[in-house]
Amino acid sequence: MVKKSIRIKLTSLREASDDSFFGQFLDGELMYEPLEDEPEEEEEQGPIEMFSEGELYVTEERVIIAYDESELTGMEGSHTQVRFERSQPGLVTMMRHGTVNTILVFEKGKRHICTYQTEYMPFEICVLTKEVRNTLLTNGRIELDYIVEIRGAQAERTQFTIEIFEN
Repeated sequence: MVKKSIRIKLTSLREASDDSFFGQFLDGELMYEPLEDEPEEEEEQGPIEMFSEGELYVTEERVIIAYDESELTGMEGSHTQVRFERSQPGLVTMMRHGTVNTILVFEKGKRHICTYQTEYMPFEICVLTKEVRNTLLTNGRIELDYIVEIRGAQAERTQFTIEIFEN
């Protein structure tokens, strides 16, 4: 196993989405009826960039990026691991433990239901991945384009990039 200290650049661009994935049919039954709310006016924001120190672990089978969240992400006190199997670079998993606990799965064209555990209460979220570009081992980047929906709330599209640099 190779373990390296790295510097990590996280870039996140979020915007509201009109898509709803909880409302899709599952085995012939509607999972829920979407709520009819007035859409809120949101200001357009640019990408948010953050830097962190972390670790890169590379084995014959798996690659893991590990770092601690900061107050800038709103998840201070949580430890994050982004991982994938070398044989399946298009299937990326993000695990968070601490003040926020969750496992998010990103796989192009697939919908995954995940539980997001906060200090207040758990809730289900639906993650639909539009794109996974994983060139971490060749170019030091993972790009994720996905839509997250909290049951009954506005869906949000996120374009998330992780770039790693050796210290």
